[in-house]
Amino acid sequence: MVLNMTENKVYTLVHAKETKQSGLTEFEIGTFSTLERALEEKKKRENVSGFKDYPKGFRIEVFIIDKDFCQEIIYL
Repeated sequence: MVLNMTENKVYTLVHAKETKQSGLTEFEIGTFSTLERALEEKKKRENVSGFKDYPKGFRIEVFIIDKDFCQEIIYL
């Protein structure tokens, strides 16, 4: 039996912002098959109301399929 040692990853794009009225709010934008695709989606939203006032609120969480925890967080 041959095992494939390549781990399949997914990339979840999240945006967080903190306001006096509602405290910390996080919005999961989507989960993507590649880092490049997640970055493309971030670029689409950079100038959209609700995101543009908090440009440092984006992050990408990296998960390995069939694992039960986040492997890496990329702060953008």
